[in-house]
Amino acid sequence: MQFANQELADGFRRSFEAIRLRPDGKVDPTSLDGRIRAMTLAIIAMKQRDEAKKSLSLTQIQEEYFKFLFREFGWLYDQMKKAEVTPMTAAEITARNDHMMRNLTEALPEMVDVIREFWLSVGDVAGYHLQDSQHLKVVFAGEVFPAYWENAVSTAGLYVDTIILPCPITRLGTMLKGAPSEKLNKLVINHVLTAMTYRDIALAQVDPPIAMIVPNPDDADDEDRERLILRATSAICAHAKYLFDRTFESVNEFQEFCIHLKTVDQVMKELKRPDRLIFDTRWGTDPVQQISMSIKENSDFPGMDLQNAGHHVFASSIGRMPQALGAQQAAIHFGGSPLINAETSWLHFTWLLEYQGAPREDNLTNRHSMHVVRALTSEAHNNLEWLGNVPPETVLDIRKRGLADELRELLGHGVSSLISINPDNYFRTADQVVDNLNSAFLKHQQALKDARLQKLKLYGVDVAACAATGTVAVAAALTGNVTLGAISGALGIAGLPNFKDIKTKFKQIADEDKARRNSPTGLLFSHVKRR
Repeated sequence: MQFANQELADGFRRSFEAIRLRPDGKVDPTSLDGRIRAMTLAIIAMKQRDEAKKSLSLTQIQEEYFKFLFREFGWLYDQMKKAEVTPMTAAEITARNDHMMRNLTEALPEMVDVIREFWLSVGDVAGYHLQDSQHLKVVFAGEVFPAYWENAVSTAGLYVDTIILPCPITRLGTMLKGAPSEKLNKLVINHVLTAMTYRDIALAQVDPPIAMIVPNPDDADDEDRERLILRATSAICAHAKYLFDRTFESVNEFQEFCIHLKTVDQVMKELKRPDRLIFDTRWGTDPVQQISMSIKENSDFPGMDLQNAGHHVFASSIGRMPQALGAQQAAIHFGGSPLINAETSWLHFTWLLEYQGAPREDNLTNRHSMHVVRALTSEAHNNLEWLGNVPPETVLDIRKRGLADELRELLGHGVSSLISINPDNYFRTADQVVDNLNSAFLKHQQALKDARLQKLKLYGVDVAACAATGTVAVAAALTGNVTLGAISGALGIAGLPNFKDIKTKFKQIADEDKARRNSPTGLLFSHVKRR
């Protein structure tokens, strides 16, 4: 390695020594070799990059984006908040109004053009800011946008610095401009209203930002999506080979094969490994059930043939594998790790890594981050159901108080050693994160219990004696009533301390209580009901 570096340095030295000046004092272009030209272009590019970042901040980009959303959908957002319903419910109610749906169908294609134009003008600058940030980042993938009831800030935001979210209008743009339908319109309303709930946290005055909406590079237009499918060809063919135990040289060959499998029975006769024929994990593991449900649920989308079961298999493969590859490459593009909540998408992502069969491109920090974030998002539906209920304001408070690193250390304790043993065992690292949080929660509860006992003893109430005699003289202690205090003393309960002792100890206990409330665990568990 040292020899290679020395050779590189010697090469640059020779290139610099070869540079000549013209009589007018300017550099003679013919004296510049490829190495110097490439370095010059890189310097120019970095200068332009820095100037672009100085011209527009992430906050300005987010402000303009949310201005657009609230200008177009603010009236519906206000009604949703007033009625105290979810974005999904608001979408369902809107869909019942024929006039609104007609107007929306007419307006959405134009909105797609406007928002695409916006991201074409500022998307690169947003990317520069995020790429140059050295903080922990995750890039949401696997679905159009996080579900309203699984706020990404309440889970992944507990560990990483910045969550990069996609633009739902951009992500759905191709379908919206192709063949809008009532189902698609409801989908747009649901995700746009959900995205709008992130405004306050996205515009919060913290550095680095907690959440940002910036589209993935492959969300821009149809050509980008086609290039993504092209890049995913090897993964698509590898997945097809796994399912049918035969080699496909191209996506077209795989498509021709699937089109001839018109019925579910024909697919089943050719299917050799049914364990990965998963359209949706909610539909169980039976491949017949999977295909049947896909035919029932997905046939109203463009290009889906109700009568052709094989077409559903093909469409799933060319949808899921590029999606998984896009998640991986978007994370690399922004310098973070993927955030995949949807179980079906997560399965396909892990299969993609297996099909690639190459050393991971991510570093240990990003891999550690992906394990902990995966644990937080998956266990929020299992062993840590309270996680999804952590108010985003709590996460913001933790960040503003400078407690993020302390909380991160608590969550990730012991994870690195498990990753070194098996980097793909997400179940074991999830167990570790659950153990970390459960231990912290039990310690927090014990601290609260000890604090309550300490307060009682401050006023002369011996809880153990109370339990032994069956008498509770809390009223006497807390009110300072001398008569009640005397009765308490007669019953074997410790006498009241003097006023000076009470004042001194009260201040000590109050300071300890304040420190406890303002600790990472105090803030994190403040909304959790005691068990």
